[in-house]
Amino acid sequence: MDLEDMSVQMVAADTAAEVAADVAAADPSNRQPKKSSQTCIPCRVRKVRCDGRRDVCQNCERLGFTCSFQDAASPNQDSENLTNFTLPRRRVRLACANCHSRKARCSGETPKCARCQAQGIECVYKPTKRSGPSNTASQQTHQGTTDSELESVSSEPPEKRVMTSKDNQGSHHGPQGSDQLGFDSNGMSTSIGSNHEPFVFPDEALIQKTFSNFFRHIHHVPIFSFLHRASLMQRYHAGMMDKALLLALVGITSLLMDLGPGTREYGARSIDECQSMVLQDLENPSTIKIQALVLIMKHRMLSRKFTTAFMLAATATRFAYALRLNYENPNLCFLARESRRRLMWALLTLDSGINGGCSDFTLMPSESMHIQLPCTERNFEFDLPQVTEYLRPVPTRPFPDDVGSLALHVRLLWMRSRVLYCTKNVLGMPESELTQLPELVKVLSEELAGFNDHLPASFKFSESNLQLRAYSPRLCVYIMIHVWWRQCYCDLYRMFLAGLKEALPQSGLNRLDPGFVSYCAAQCYEHALAMTEIFKLILALDGGLPVTDLDLPSCAYQCARIIYFTPQTNQGEIGLNPNQLHEIGTRCLTIAKSMEHVPAGAAIVADLEKLLSRGLSTTATPHRPESPNTNGPNLIPQPVLSRRHPIQQMQVDENGFANIPMLSPSAHITSPQGSSMSTPIPHTVSRPAQPHTRGSLPGTPIGDFNMAKPNLAPVMPPDGIDNNNAFEGAMDGFDFNLESFGNTGLESSAWLSNDWLNNDYTQTTV
Repeated sequence: MDLEDMSVQMVAADTAAEVAADVAAADPSNRQPKKSSQTCIPCRVRKVRCDGRRDVCQNCERLGFTCSFQDAASPNQDSENLTNFTLPRRRVRLACANCHSRKARCSGETPKCARCQAQGIECVYKPTKRSGPSNTASQQTHQGTTDSELESVSSEPPEKRVMTSKDNQGSHHGPQGSDQLGFDSNGMSTSIGSNHEPFVFPDEALIQKTFSNFFRHIHHVPIFSFLHRASLMQRYHAGMMDKALLLALVGITSLLMDLGPGTREYGARSIDECQSMVLQDLENPSTIKIQALVLIMKHRMLSRKFTTAFMLAATATRFAYALRLNYENPNLCFLARESRRRLMWALLTLDSGINGGCSDFTLMPSESMHIQLPCTERNFEFDLPQVTEYLRPVPTRPFPDDVGSLALHVRLLWMRSRVLYCTKNVLGMPESELTQLPELVKVLSEELAGFNDHLPASFKFSESNLQLRAYSPRLCVYIMIHVWWRQCYCDLYRMFLAGLKEALPQSGLNRLDPGFVSYCAAQCYEHALAMTEIFKLILALDGGLPVTDLDLPSCAYQCARIIYFTPQTNQGEIGLNPNQLHEIGTRCLTIAKSMEHVPAGAAIVADLEKLLSRGLSTTATPHRPESPNTNGPNLIPQPVLSRRHPIQQMQVDENGFANIPMLSPSAHITSPQGSSMSTPIPHTVSRPAQPHTRGSLPGTPIGDFNMAKPNLAPVMPPDGIDNNNAFEGAMDGFDFNLESFGNTGLESSAWLSNDWLNNDYTQTTV
């Protein structure tokens, strides 16, 4: 056998062996069992270690996934199973929105976590950006769900809840209305109305900027001093900040301060939202709602929307009387009581500014205020209890050295309201009864002089005292005390400036002693001139003018008006040349321009510029009619209101109250601002003033702190809130249950019908 034959046989043998091996491999009985995988499909997709436990691995059990080991029908994991498998997205935010915003540990329990349940606040689990549906899908998904289910899905924490909006028909809708709920790119809740203009709640940066600017530059204005900074911030960080009050703070701060581009317009929208929220919940009055209403009213007045402020004042006053805030409540801590006092005095200040001495518009007469005057700012800030005086009677001894500047401001504005009331009624008196007018003017002027004489040395006006307060937050109230004191004299004496709009008719002035009329006109001019000297010192301060209310520009306007008017009627008695008068007018204009950035302040500046442009060439205002009783014996003219008075700025139908007959003041001369004023006019028909001492009023034992109170029982503060907090009892509402309201005899069942309209409610001790 040659070599070639041998090679052929070897190749054939190899081929046969290979064929036999292939046949054996193809036989299933000869195949070796394949080792099962120890990794399930979810763990393999997630690329994590699997413990291989049957029937479900530990990872899938913990995360709630469907483990492939549970599928006994397909134990093998081929590439097709891996390709078709989709990993479910199960990772969600475990913390609720409230705990997440406070960076606090959240237990993740539903429907309320342990922290929210302990503090008694709303617990909301906000959807993540990945899992959050679109607005349309969300609206379709929420159809058919309950309020609580929708609230738990798409709400924000208490200080970032969805705002309400108003449609074109003026209807307000909440989350269940026609408005849609959505979230912006930052995850911030929005309210989308029919006009497709969502209102976005302010972010944390704007809120912190609001708090900083308000308490640094605005809080010192007397009407805003009812908020306690430490209590407010403590409440905010605890997640219990009322959203209406927060929006009101953003609105008023953005109007008075420059918080950035577009913030002033955003603040106006915040005020609109806040007003809608309060008006939608009128059946639940609270102290916080009154605080928000005060801020809303000031924003409306500064924005020249006086009609809205005029109407909201009645709502705020009704809230305050329903909650009996005009009485002391010994069940509360000092901070809460002092905050309520300051809130009530702010309401009284607003009311006296709105009514302008007209009894028809008076909502809060001073005799209804059975609370102490505000304490010092230091004691209020550091929770140091202080006993202060009551408003009435007019003090006859010097003020104590620890008197608060806010208390002096309140007392002075009360005295001004009495001056305005008397001057308005004098203008309507029959001319035959004006013989006692000098005695009335003497009484009021002596009260004003006594106020200045009783001031402590540190409160007297001087350049040194002004310089000491140049960098103090008390500068604003110190300035306004002395400006208002001068303005009170101008209000009292200007009715003797013949030809002025607020003056008596010439026929009435002719019945008075000419020397007395000349003396009063000279006093009016002297006090206006002294006010300009205060303006001169203020403008020379290194720190500049502080943030003020409209009071300072209004006084500057009235001051310039008197100074420019007096030389036209008493040219021989005025020792100022035209250049000096122009300099004084420019000084008043500079003061007025400090509030030019608000619409109402800009209107004052515009009127003052017109006055300065006319100068001394302007003729005197035409005299009033010779007799005020031209319409009949029982009718008198309407009270004369200043051009800058809020009621003059209101948009009221001329057929509304323009021609309503008014009763003669000869039968109703008692001042609504206090019956303690001695009015030596023989035709007065009123009850004799009852003697009363400090701390007690006729028929009302104010000093008895054991008397029953209508306020609800104080609620124990939740965790994170101290017992001494200015918001203690702030959410206590009016009790409309079947129990009587305190011991006033006003049964709640009467409110459910019209029978209470026929009841005679007498004054009882509260």
